[in-house]
Amino acid sequence: TIDENEHLVLPPPKGALRVHKRMDTRLLTLRLVPGFDDAVIRKIIDSNVETQQLKALVLQLYGTGNIPSVKESFIQLLANAREQGILVIASTQCFTGSVMMGHYAVGRALEQAGVISASDMTVEAIACKAAYLFGRQDLSIDEVGKLFPVSLRGEITPSESLSPPPLADAYELGIRKGKRYF
Repeated sequence: TIDENEHLVLPPPKGALRVHKRMDTRLLTLRLVPGFDDAVIRKIIDSNVETQQLKALVLQLYGTGNIPSVKESFIQLLANAREQGILVIASTQCFTGSVMMGHYAVGRALEQAGVISASDMTVEAIACKAAYLFGRQDLSIDEVGKLFPVSLRGEITPSESLSPPPLADAYELGIRKGKRYF
């Protein structure tokens, strides 16, 4: 037998198919690897001050949305990018799972820097959603950021349907008790 997650099945569309041709694809996707050099990313962001070409920076992070915690300068760089009008979007490199920014200290720091979560969207869905929302030309960058966690066409799983990251509670409890190695 085949078990379906019926709560995730969308109702059929109510109207005719509308094709949106005005897409703004000025975004860059970067897959972070261990030991990445943020100087290259800094160069891209700094060059955007003059050109104002880049609308969104999609970062493929580790696991549930982590980066090396020792890279505080990188988090500041992302905050600067946001201040320059670049929407910074955190996605996961994992095939399954979701970016859960508020569950770990690094994720909370990313949130404070203005980085938004792509939750469980694929990179392709992120690119299409950003291109569509920016292509509308009637939304500010803040409005685009607020629409990202909203499912427009079933591209994102509702947050209440996502499971928490494994061991999140145990890890946080260990950190509060001063335990640094597991």
